[in-house]
Amino acid sequence: MRTVLGAWALSGLCACSRGHADPVVGAEPIEAAALAIASASAAPPATTGSAPASWRGTYKSVASTLYIPPELKVSWKPSETSSGIGDGTVSMTVDPDTGRVRGELGGPLGPASLTGLAAGGRLTATIARKDPTDRGFAGTMAGTLGPDKGEGTMNVSLAEGGAIRSATFLLSSGAAVEASR
Repeated sequence: MRTVLGAWALSGLCACSRGHADPVVGAEPIEAAALAIASASAAPPATTGSAPASWRGTYKSVASTLYIPPELKVSWKPSETSSGIGDGTVSMTVDPDTGRVRGELGGPLGPASLTGLAAGGRLTATIARKDPTDRGFAGTMAGTLGPDKGEGTMNVSLAEGGAIRSATFLLSSGAAVEASR
């Protein structure tokens, strides 16, 4: 529950890919996370005793913006930076028994870790720094996972909220990679 609440709070800051958003609209990926958690706890595991499924892929991040409604009377002027923009890598495993996701981000948004849940074809995860003292990018990831392909978006910001980035990612399952060799 703490992860969902923390991610919900961050989603208000990271409603980045929309031209404008308020905290309620920006909370949509987190609502999906809450639904995924609820459905995962209600549904029995698909298989038991199976090895974790591995996924690998790439992302492309771009500068994004944050809309703050004028009625909030907040003045926020982030410093401009080119950090966190570009192509990077994503790798993760999904435990088929629990749906737990563990992984890593490399590239301009990394090094970061992923922890989350995959259930019912949906993927939600929190992006956290491997070294919290580096004050790098952290945020949320939401998307879909099929039998051999995954895709979605990430919304992240620097620890001080000075730079906001939005990214799209594409994943292939380890089984799909092995079959293509």
